[in-house]
Amino acid sequence: MRAMLFGLMLLAPTVALAEPIETQKIITALTGDWNGDGAVDLAMIVETQPSEPMDMHFFLRDREHNFLHPVGIVRDQILGEWNGYDRSGYEASDTEPELTALPNGSIKLYLPAMPVGSKRTNQTLTLAYRDGAFIVAGFAYDYHDYLEDNVASDCDYNVLTGKGKSSKMQPDGTTKQKTVAVGGKVIAFSEWNPGTGFSACGE
Repeated sequence: MRAMLFGLMLLAPTVALAEPIETQKIITALTGDWNGDGAVDLAMIVETQPSEPMDMHFFLRDREHNFLHPVGIVRDQILGEWNGYDRSGYEASDTEPELTALPNGSIKLYLPAMPVGSKRTNQTLTLAYRDGAFIVAGFAYDYHDYLEDNVASDCDYNVLTGKGKSSKMQPDGTTKQKTVAVGGKVIAFSEWNPGTGFSACGE
């Protein structure tokens, strides 16, 4: 029988933000202080179905009652693959997202490229909790072609300020750098479109 990690059914008049999670479908999890109140919060990425986008679950700790309160589930933003999640070990995985807690309470979400063809684009999002929602505070990518010489580019920009830097390798092997300067935006993670990031970077 498959174990359940969270079956948090809260007695509240609003729509429930929690749902049962099968432990073997948890790809990765991370603790940190997302809202800056000094308590340890939780975020986790959970597979839905093989080859389908993964879900990201967010929890904030209720300091008064000392329990993790579900504050949101973001769907359809994380592509990846976990082949045969009932089997442990590296041979069962394909492309896995990674989570890292940053010192300022933000979350670094690394989205590796799907292993299809020779062109690979890895993406990194910086997620921050602002005014009751998780937003995309930063976007970065690195691109390269395994079969072509001198075909690579990268970009790192702050979505909130619209400022950053990008670089692109030239045919002669040199690198051309640019400054990113676009309008700053506040975009909820649930509404993020990668095209916003690539467009800001000049792609």
